[in-house]
Amino acid sequence: MKTARKRHRLGQLTLGNTFALLATLSTGAHAQSASAPDTSTTAPATPPTPAQSKPELKAERKAADTAAANKVEKKATESGDAHGAVVTPTVPEAAAETAAPAANRKDATSLVDMFTQGQFSGDARTIYFSTHNAFFNKGQNQDTISYGGGLEYTTARLYGFSLGVSGYIQRGINHSDNPDQVDGYLGPNLTAMGEAYLQWEGDNFKFTAGNQALDVPFASTYDWRMAPQLFQGFAARYGDADNYVTAFKMFRFKSYIDDSFAKRTTYNSDVDSFSTIGNEETNGFWGVGGARKVTLDPVVLNGQAWYFTYQDYAKLAYVEGQISPSQGAWKPFLGAQYFHEDGDGRELLGNVDSQVYGLQLGVKHNSMTLSLGYDYIAPHHDSFLNGALVTPYAHNVASGPLFAQPFLSSTQDLGAGNAYALDINGAPMGNWFVGARYSFMDLKSSGDVASIDQSEYLVYAIYNFDGKLKGLSIADFFAIQTSPGKSTFLQNRLTLEYAWGK
Repeated sequence: MKTARKRHRLGQLTLGNTFALLATLSTGAHAQSASAPDTSTTAPATPPTPAQSKPELKAERKAADTAAANKVEKKATESGDAHGAVVTPTVPEAAAETAAPAANRKDATSLVDMFTQGQFSGDARTIYFSTHNAFFNKGQNQDTISYGGGLEYTTARLYGFSLGVSGYIQRGINHSDNPDQVDGYLGPNLTAMGEAYLQWEGDNFKFTAGNQALDVPFASTYDWRMAPQLFQGFAARYGDADNYVTAFKMFRFKSYIDDSFAKRTTYNSDVDSFSTIGNEETNGFWGVGGARKVTLDPVVLNGQAWYFTYQDYAKLAYVEGQISPSQGAWKPFLGAQYFHEDGDGRELLGNVDSQVYGLQLGVKHNSMTLSLGYDYIAPHHDSFLNGALVTPYAHNVASGPLFAQPFLSSTQDLGAGNAYALDINGAPMGNWFVGARYSFMDLKSSGDVASIDQSEYLVYAIYNFDGKLKGLSIADFFAIQTSPGKSTFLQNRLTLEYAWGK
């Protein structure tokens, strides 16, 4: 199977070198955070006082574990990717959630105060990918380690207005001179300008103009590499976390491996080495959408609807709904989703005619969630990839809100047919978030080829430190993919992150 990623790897790096570096960064993180007070909500429950009964202590520990899960879920949510309000963390830095509540932000009373009362935040990361038979290419083994991070400054608000700016850096450690031996996302050395925006907030309304993070289905910041994807344009949003409407127009885009913004997408050849369209430029994309949550005891209804125009690619409409009990320790849920897409403008990838139908069943108990997801991508032999969705800002990056998705590849990049996923995740104890997933992709990229019959087995664990090490996290994701007649593809992703001030 062709991979649409640039394939790279690293040689001469031992596991001992990696853990030596991680230990060094951990010591540095300890020194930076040693004076910080411990306000972590994921700390284990305190020892019982004489007044506490065993049931009270058990309830307290349950609450602490649930808080840990909720904390990671918030960071791990992909754009619009609620999975029926059941979020699976598929990004390593889902480990660290150090953001202060928005209510703690102070409004400035003068232009001078606006800047002097601003806040710095950032993160330092070391990411190590170890790959065997990369994307089913026999003998292509990659070991790539890089370090870097980002620094952001946000002013205080003055009459609702604020400014934000950020920058990112990525550097490799002992990378091979052979590009086939270096991972395509971790390989390049980057020094990139990130966000640079003007924002106004007031009465549940927010307007942002400039270089910014975005959080919408199939076009999101997806911050799980060294430098996140970012967008340049305008975005407006009204409402709260559960009930909102939003509209946006983005003109330019910066991928993980770009130093600057351009009128390109993840389908262009500077990101996809197997691109069929070279570096054809477009005028970006625009869209509208929103979500609504309604409690009708004894059930809760959640829904969302979106419309996008990816200029010169496709027009996409997407709706999703979920029903679950409003009360009870055990909460079963049922979700459904539908996608419809056709071509737009020059149709750079060819004819687009795609319909996707999805169902999800699951149950949530305290912090733990078990779900079974299914998506049917209707085959169309005269459409791009046999009827698959066209996603110009998520190609080979993420599967967005699809219920059934693997970890090492994206469902919509594999073709049409049936996709299945069984997932379990949660916080069995304070500070930990663990999970496992099995996915099966019965998909065909054209009508005259056999199904890829791809199986993937994924396990992962995330640990958030607290106390003097608050802000430090470590995550490990290990996945195996198999497909008939192909070499087994294995990859391990290890991330150490120290985040502050967010």
